[in-house]
Amino acid sequence: MAKKSFYEIGPSEGYLREGSYLEVRRQINYRGDRADFKPFLNVPVKDLEKRLKESQAEEKKVFEEMKKAVTAWDEHGAQTLLLQKAIEYMRTPEVTHTGNEWKRHKDGSWEISNLVYKMKFHINKDVDEWKLTWELSYMAPGLSQGHWSYTRSPRERIEYEGSKKYKTMEGAQRYIQSKFDQYAPCFESLSPPIPAEAKELFCVNGQLLQGYSLARPVPKRERVTLDDLLECLEDGDLVEAAPMAVEAPPPAATKEQMPKTVQAQPAAPKPSPTKATRPTDRKKPLHKKRLAMAR
Repeated sequence: MAKKSFYEIGPSEGYLREGSYLEVRRQINYRGDRADFKPFLNVPVKDLEKRLKESQAEEKKVFEEMKKAVTAWDEHGAQTLLLQKAIEYMRTPEVTHTGNEWKRHKDGSWEISNLVYKMKFHINKDVDEWKLTWELSYMAPGLSQGHWSYTRSPRERIEYEGSKKYKTMEGAQRYIQSKFDQYAPCFESLSPPIPAEAKELFCVNGQLLQGYSLARPVPKRERVTLDDLLECLEDGDLVEAAPMAVEAPPPAATKEQMPKTVQAQPAAPKPSPTKATRPTDRKKPLHKKRLAMAR
């Protein structure tokens, strides 16, 4: 029967997650009941300490060689990571949209959408009133489909109103028409520029998806102070103004010079206020801009 050793090697020999994580771990566990100190009993302690330092030095050599081998993994692991992220980017499907046309869903709701924006509304009757629910949101292809988080920034939803009540269908339709007119520029092209604050919704692994572009930032106007304007003036630009001549007041009129009667001039009649006229230009009917009327 083989003699059992005074040490045991831990069960963990290493772990590799390609392109992400590498771990090499060895552990020695001491079993004192199996140890044998007899070879050291007649050896001076100083000699034992010298042997200890020599053994530790050899251990460090092995450790340095191991670090070199682990460092060689860095380049390969990084290349694996880049390829993984690129494949995820390429596999991101294009969002399904209506091509800037109003389409009706089976549940009775209406949608108009493109690669960037989506607007939906639903009008349904509840007893003797009509309820309108609508929202404007980003298509957000960079997020998993169906994922929603109220703590995420930026958020997919831009504006939302739920269960607005109206006495008539026409009232609800007029309101949703006004909201669509407000956001109509969002649906003038299939891929409108993305606001900078929403960029992350259209990125996968930090890269903007193909077919998208960012809106140009609006340059900030620098504040111009009076001192800045004065610094632009040259010495000859400032000319001392000549004092204005003050005319002497006319002599006071005597009683003989005053007219006996002064006829008051009739005041000009004030123009009567005109009634506000309703503008003749009516908004364009919805096509893209026509919301199908719910019946």
